Formats: sequence, C-alpha cells, structure tokens
Amino acid sequence: MSAPEPLIALLDTLPFRRAAYANQLSAWATHNGFVVHEDAELKTNAPALALTLIVLGAQPIKSADARARIETAMRISNSPVAVMVETQSPDCINVALDLGLQGVLNVAETPAVLCAALGFILAGGRYVPHVRSTQTAPSEMSYLPHPPKNLIRPTPILDAENSDNPDLTRRQYEVLYGLANGHSNKEIARDLELSEATVKSHVRQVMRKLHVDNRTQAALLARDLLTTHNATTLVASIPLA
Repeated sequence: MSAPEPLIALLDTLPFRRAAYANQLSAWATHNGFVVHEDAELKTNAPALALTLIVLGAQPIKSADARARIETAMRISNSPVAVMVETQSPDCINVALDLGLQGVLNVAETPAVLCAALGFILAGGRYVPHVRSTQTAPSEMSYLPHPPKNLIRPTPILDAENSDNPDLTRRQYEVLYGLANGHSNKEIARDLELSEATVKSHVRQVMRKLHVDNRTQAALLARDLLTTHNATTLVASIPLA
C-alpha cells in the first residue's frame, strides 16, 4: 500500500475565493506530489501536513483575528505556516517574522512566482520578499533556510596551519559569528558595540576573504568554518582591527 500524498492545507473563510485559489494551485501541487486540501479553518484532528497556507486577503497580519488564526494553525498543524495577503509593508513583514511564519505571499505576484515561493518553503526555506524594517536593507540580512538551533558561540577559529584559514582578524571573526546566526548589521553592531558603518565594512572584508558574493553565502559557509573539527581556541593575539 503506497503512502498518502502530503497535504497542503489552504485555509480561507471565504468559500468562493478559497475554491479559486485551490483550483489555481492544484495543478502545480499534483505535479510536485502534493494534494491541496481546502477548508475554512484547521481542524484539531487534521492529518499530518506539509504546509499550511492561510489566506488573509486584506486583513492585516498584526490584527488580533489574523494573529489568532496564525497561532492556532501553528499549534494544530505542527508544519510550516505561510500567509497570502493583498498588501505588504515593512510592519507586516516585521510581525510575520516575529510570529515565525515561513512565508508571506502577495496575491499581486504571478502564479509562477507564488508556486515557486511555495516550493521554496516546502524545501525548508523562508520566503519573505521584503525587509524586516525600514532600517534594515536586504543586503544587510542573512536569510538562512535552517537557522541554527543553538547560537554559534565566538570561541573557535581555524588552525593557522590549515590551508582553509581565511586569515580573518578577531573582529572579523566576531562579525562572522553574527552572520552565521542570521543577524543583521544593526544587530551585530549592537552586540559588538560598533557603528553600523564599521560592521558593514567588516562584512565586505569577510565576504572578500571567504570568496563569496553575498552575506547569505558567507553565513552558510561560516557554519562549517566555525564548527569544524580543525578549529582551535580563539586567542587574544589575533588583532581586533
């Protein structure tokens, strides 16, 4: 007996809109081995789900009703939860990230973009197309598909004799730890008591020394670099500059 196909729960309180979205997503879902199950709300006895997609429409994420729907779905489904909205704003994204949503999809996007976003979320990613706040640019944030369960602590570095040693300064290693933990420049600056401009300069140097194109690549590489079994204790003799 073959295993049942994994389900994508599409939740919308408006039946006609819900049916329209389900019809639009069904062909893509079937092609990728999923089944779209539509309903007004998630039942407590719901089967195991691959993803829960809540259609909020024009309802703000920060509203009490929207938050209650999201938190209930998270509690019942035990699966990634994403929302579909009509408008997005930095405040909307800020609340979405605080709630732990894996995706914020805008109905203004094309079906191809929305399906690609769903595929990214189902593969373990987080699809949040706008910045967390107006003060943090996308280039200053590290988007990691699977954030570390425990923060990587600033203690190990590579052995100086190891050929993979990127020759970072102590301060650059500290910045790299921030990247590895998915922190923004603002958060790293606050933790290290530096200016954001100084942190941005260190990030550029770290990327250059690691031979990567962006901070997300640096963050992913840092996980291996900073937890390698060849690492030794960070010593005070390494300059801060």
